[in-house]
Amino acid sequence: MLKKLTLILGVGLAGCVEAPAPAPTPSPTKETVKTTGPQYFRTEASGLAAFKRISAKIDPVATRICKDFHSDKPPTFCDFQFLIRKSAKEPPNAFQSVDRSGRPTITFNSNMLRAVKNDNEIGFILAHETGHQIAGHLTKTRTNATTGAILGAVLAGVVGVDPQVGVDLGARVGVLQYSKKFELQADVLATHISHRAGFNPLIGAESFQRFGGAKSQPLSTHPGSIDRIAIVKATYQRILRGDRSISW
Repeated sequence: MLKKLTLILGVGLAGCVEAPAPAPTPSPTKETVKTTGPQYFRTEASGLAAFKRISAKIDPVATRICKDFHSDKPPTFCDFQFLIRKSAKEPPNAFQSVDRSGRPTITFNSNMLRAVKNDNEIGFILAHETGHQIAGHLTKTRTNATTGAILGAVLAGVVGVDPQVGVDLGARVGVLQYSKKFELQADVLATHISHRAGFNPLIGAESFQRFGGAKSQPLSTHPGSIDRIAIVKATYQRILRGDRSISW
């Protein structure tokens, strides 16, 4: 049971950017790479160069904000590392994880590098993933999944079905219960971080319109793009009015 539960937790935490639905093949231009799957806008080499350049700007800002909120945590808690996962077959994805030393890792896969249009989008997505660490979402998600699995197993026993079914369903529900809220919280943090790093979060948030749908689906881990763009706009307006306070 424990082994299977661990697998479920891994699935629930692995992906942060939902893969876009297949798009029509775009007309080839200087900026667009022809593809039969998701729409790509650059070569992998171009994306890699941009990733390195932009992560170097996001890192110090995210680290400073992280330390402001977590001065009591070990130094590794805010020591971000930025990695590329090379896999041409995977759909575009970006996610945050923690290595064995407790150091937060922000990972883009190869196709995510090709699916972002501009520096503002890369900056916002990187900032969004650091926001998950700052808000402590991995720990909270594990706790929610474990609690849901336990409750699911208990309920399954009461109604007389396979306890493992209850564990599986309960863990999934536990993850979904707060995941959309966590994504919006990370968007708030990303707006502050990307702005302070010199990027325009409104332009950065335009990627939401390509990743996932306009409205959230019942079993989706992410809010719809309409809700996400709305919270970025509201947060950015407060920043432009001079309110730099960060809360989520």
